[in-house]
Amino acid sequence: MNPFAKTIAGLFSVIGPQSNTPLEAERICSALIQKLSDDPSRNLDPHTWQNAMQMVPSQVESATTSQTLNRRMPVGDLPGALASICANVVGGSHASALAKPIGSYLNKYGEPTAFNCLILEQTHTDQIHLYLTCLNVTDAGSSGSFSIASTLLSATLNLSNKQTQTTITKIFGSFGPPSDEPFYLRIVN
Repeated sequence: MNPFAKTIAGLFSVIGPQSNTPLEAERICSALIQKLSDDPSRNLDPHTWQNAMQMVPSQVESATTSQTLNRRMPVGDLPGALASICANVVGGSHASALAKPIGSYLNKYGEPTAFNCLILEQTHTDQIHLYLTCLNVTDAGSSGSFSIASTLLSATLNLSNKQTQTTITKIFGSFGPPSDEPFYLRIVN
């Protein structure tokens, strides 16, 4: 019998300074949440998330990587392993700040078989870094052995470019920050 709870989860996270007005990253995140909510039957499909992220205009340094990790661990450690993969994509001091809340979020779902995590980091006013990690977990055959396939899309928006800033304001300016949904996490740095 498959030990997994058959669950698929998704999480949006914005990292940035405390602000009296919504950050551009929050506006973009809110728009993407709305876009992905348009079709509830496909809102957790990794390809839908990847297509939504690629609609953000004027991306620079866009990169896609895919890899499969084989891990042996107790099934209860799986949420922490998935959280670690997503948090380490961002790197630096943000990785440790993200791993714990992402792990707590995933623990609510038992042992997810798939997880999509979109992180928008705007710690500097002139750049937004976007990181989308789509994870798929399969039983590797032996007890406690799992295969985790990950696809990462990353991009950087250069807000110091006036044309990029104008386009982002035009497209996302009407969106406010995401509400306090259970699938949204705001990290203040």
